[in-house]
Amino acid sequence: MNKSIFQGNQRAQQAMMHSQINRNIMKNNLNADPNIKPEEIVVESDNMQQTIYINPNQNYQQVIPQVIKPSIFQGNRQQLRQLEGILLKKSPHCLMGFSKKFCILNNRKLSYYNWEKKHILEGSLNFDLQEYLYSVTTNADNQIIEFKLIPKGCEKQFIFKSEEVQKTQEWAQVIQQHLDQSDGKKKQIVFLSKTPKFWKHYQFSHLQVQEECDNGDIVLFKSKDKFAAASRIVLRSEFDHVAILCKQDGQLYVYEAVSTGVGLFRWDYLKQQDWYKFYEKICIRKLNFDKKNDIKVQDNFMEFIEENMGNDYSLNIGKFFKFTSTIKKPTNGEKVEKKRSFFCSELVAKAYKEMGLLDQVKSSTQYYPNDFTTDKQLKLLQGASLSPEYLVFFEG
Repeated sequence: MNKSIFQGNQRAQQAMMHSQINRNIMKNNLNADPNIKPEEIVVESDNMQQTIYINPNQNYQQVIPQVIKPSIFQGNRQQLRQLEGILLKKSPHCLMGFSKKFCILNNRKLSYYNWEKKHILEGSLNFDLQEYLYSVTTNADNQIIEFKLIPKGCEKQFIFKSEEVQKTQEWAQVIQQHLDQSDGKKKQIVFLSKTPKFWKHYQFSHLQVQEECDNGDIVLFKSKDKFAAASRIVLRSEFDHVAILCKQDGQLYVYEAVSTGVGLFRWDYLKQQDWYKFYEKICIRKLNFDKKNDIKVQDNFMEFIEENMGNDYSLNIGKFFKFTSTIKKPTNGEKVEKKRSFFCSELVAKAYKEMGLLDQVKSSTQYYPNDFTTDKQLKLLQGASLSPEYLVFFEG
């Protein structure tokens, strides 16, 4: 039995392990020699040792459940009612009183926007990432006429009401249910209160990413090492790496091109093995696309992942000057570009092309990590769009 040992908990070493696993799987596929014994890979880190067995006689879809232990993620929590509509929010400036906001309550998050320009976020309260003190004000008939949210450990107050008492009561009651089901209350989490004006940005917990994200959503990484910082200066980007998410059997994976090749790793490894500590920032952008779950779109996306697993990484001067795609038609049932090499943003752009979201003529090599940030406002086809960046928190 072949045996490989990786010492330490470095992200680069783990990425090499993922890539090697994927290469072994794709090389052997279903036509492997039945006499070949499984390969054993032992991963040793600061707080755990994990043994992984690769059976070369199975394809990678069948291998994935064997490669990785069951996730600590236990699936979706209780389904909660969602609300959206106009509420009045009290201004922090005493002379301004209440002003209209367009509010959305879903998945234990309350976000409010400019009531006329509903795409402009003005505040977001993620109940899973912060415990909130909650109180209501009632009238003589014991009806709720306004409700108040105060981040525990913070003096900031969020006071809301509706122009209709009945609507105020409805919002207050449903928000109470979201609060009761939140991690913030159950675990008494207060670390957000130490971040100045944290409510000005979207926030996601790493578990919410697992729960709410799906095929085609984007992950942006800002690494801590000096080489990555230099590349950000050259690319004029806040982020130095981009990847795409895919979901299989309820488990979320990050599909990426790194120096060791094209492969995937499980999202919750970022938390379980402390990989997130090697990044200054990790952000999510959700793909909004009406046809996202169409069978054809999903098949094209998953076929692209399967075909390119284990392919090489490359970023060379020639790619910078390749402005248009060379589109080849398959012959004799062969797959096109099966052995193509990629760099990170090229891989993501090509995946979006397979989903019909980017211009087929423009070369995928002309997309860089910065193109997938909010600042660039990437134009997608078929009415699709990317959400603003959600900052992912791994604490708590």
